[in-house]
Amino acid sequence: MKKLETNLDAKILGQDKEELRRLIITLYAMENYKYHNRYQVEKMNYDFHNIDKNLISKLTYDINQRIIKLDQAMTENQNILLEIVKHYWPDESFLKEFNNKELFDQSYNEYSILNYAVFMYIVRDWTAERRKERELHYGPILASIQSCLQTKAKILIPGAGLFRLGYELACLGHDVEGNDYSFFNVVLCDYIFNYAKKNQFSLQPLIRSFSNFFMEDSVFKKYSFPDIDINAEGRGKMSMFAGDFVKLYEGKDNTYDCVITCFFIDTSKNILQTIDIISRILKKGGIWINLGPLSYHWIGYQSAPTIELPYDKLKEVILNCGFEYIEENRKELGYCEIEDYMKNDYYSCVYFNVKKK
Repeated sequence: MKKLETNLDAKILGQDKEELRRLIITLYAMENYKYHNRYQVEKMNYDFHNIDKNLISKLTYDINQRIIKLDQAMTENQNILLEIVKHYWPDESFLKEFNNKELFDQSYNEYSILNYAVFMYIVRDWTAERRKERELHYGPILASIQSCLQTKAKILIPGAGLFRLGYELACLGHDVEGNDYSFFNVVLCDYIFNYAKKNQFSLQPLIRSFSNFFMEDSVFKKYSFPDIDINAEGRGKMSMFAGDFVKLYEGKDNTYDCVITCFFIDTSKNILQTIDIISRILKKGGIWINLGPLSYHWIGYQSAPTIELPYDKLKEVILNCGFEYIEENRKELGYCEIEDYMKNDYYSCVYFNVKKK
């Protein structure tokens, strides 16, 4: 029996051709990670051999050794992804519906998301090194849940990422459903929960760039994941669904006891619609807990009509959607921090806990 239920079955996804197409592009990006990354090694090698030799002579470090080490690290990362991907390829009967050469070409655009974001999500949620960051982000949410929900509850986490928060909530006995638009996240979640063993893999996520490091060795740091053996015994039910939040949850009124948005609401194309749906899918007396900044990821995209609201105006919308505030404060937090790095992201985040009247 699976510890985490997902909607990755091609028979289910096949009912929505667009979602199946997105899954195939994701799998191509994972399967061809090193191929898409080859330009980094090629350019580094070209640049090194075309810099003035008199200048290069002043460098005691042998960049040829860096290039060899980088290529090996990419190979090791690729082997991890190949081990994961083999569980998720749809059967040929589904693949023949698509122009797979075209989908492969599109996977290059997705590979950068894998290389720059998804690898860091693995480090953030499923390595021992980032335990402190998880405590700072998830600790207040877990404390509010224990305070507000005295009995077993049905909890939804939109933008659930790699679902570590969902697991921690399930450990408290709640039934937890996650949702994420990214198939990278849902594929990795499914593998981590249903196939992986503790510290099975050693990932080198930082090799994407040598900029802003204090020490060369830090670029090649290995992170073992997952940091725990995931046990489903005594836990609440856990599920994770790939797809657009609005598309999946519009119409599911009065379904959930609690919604948790952690670094999520500003990723929505239309934050007004997102808040409206959260209000409707919660039962009367249901709790909405939020933590995160307001970066509004879709500003500047002409295809997505959106609106930037400072928090004071957003709060008016929340109140007008039938919520009352239980708790509200600011939290100074880093996000996917890297040790020995010059350019980490820090936010002054809004934290609130509101109740549907």
